[in-house]
Amino acid sequence: MADCNHLQTLIEAAKLLTYDIVVVQEVPPQLLPALKNPLLRKLIKILELTISHAKAGNQIREHRYRDAIIVHGFSTEFLVFTFIFSRFQAKNVYFLTHHNVQQAFQSSFIGLLFQMYHSLGYRFILNETTSILKELGYSENQISQDVKLLHPIVKMNPPNLLNDDTRKKIGLVGKIRKGKQFDKTFNLLLEIQKSLDFVLVIGTDDFSYFNEIDTTEIKLVDTSTRDNYFAALALCDIIVLNYEKSKYFYRCSGVAADAISVGTCVVCPDFPLMRNQINYPTKVGVLYDSELELEQAIRKAMEMVSNPIDASFKEHYMERSIEKVAASFAEVIQSQIELRKS
Repeated sequence: MADCNHLQTLIEAAKLLTYDIVVVQEVPPQLLPALKNPLLRKLIKILELTISHAKAGNQIREHRYRDAIIVHGFSTEFLVFTFIFSRFQAKNVYFLTHHNVQQAFQSSFIGLLFQMYHSLGYRFILNETTSILKELGYSENQISQDVKLLHPIVKMNPPNLLNDDTRKKIGLVGKIRKGKQFDKTFNLLLEIQKSLDFVLVIGTDDFSYFNEIDTTEIKLVDTSTRDNYFAALALCDIIVLNYEKSKYFYRCSGVAADAISVGTCVVCPDFPLMRNQINYPTKVGVLYDSELELEQAIRKAMEMVSNPIDASFKEHYMERSIEKVAASFAEVIQSQIELRKS
């Protein structure tokens, strides 16, 4: 859900600009979806990614005369096919990163590939900051090649979920998947609930985890539709993120952005990009360093939402609006056009 919203924001931002911009989305085809053999499934996945990256290369070649080509979604390992099929077009191509920088920190091979793409002339769009590339060994000159854009926020007004419980609502919302530590966080919140009075809201599209769990004191919300997903976030006063460091230390959180978009306070680990995401330009959440500090962070967040914080969210929306994102990117495009003319 979050990645889809980011893509839509990017498309809308491109429309606002007077420059000739196209957004290319890398979408793998679904080959032999009924195939279950794990080894064959892995080989098919490699083929799917190869095809989708080759198609992205073809689209880049087709749009090579535009002011900017933004590619949304890519796998670092397969980007070489995009470069080859674009016939080595790189001067006006920008790749929006998601998990890619985190991968570069985790794998020396991915890190080397990232460096190689920079040397080929590709430019990458990083959320929140480009300074983290210093920790990958990049020079100031290499870092200046890339683009920093704030993770956008679009204010949402989702439908209200009926609720007559006046207690604070603390949520665990989003897909149950590797890296988000759902089981661990759920059990931590159940333990914290014994000393803090709040309603635990679980928003997900898969309730199989709860088949053998007593959910009497838990509010479950089906988030399989876009409206319900945002309604679940809006129902919460606070959402809690407890992402695995090895998967999210150098990433933003789409769920955090979506929560902020409905005025919900975010409690999350003190990771570099998430720190900026909830603290700039105004504070709309609470950070914690370790799970031992989670209860104290939730206490601080409960105090925060007990006071009017609408002004903080309003300033956050303004600084991270589509218009602001578009204006920032326009400056980058203009500087590159002038550079190519010189």
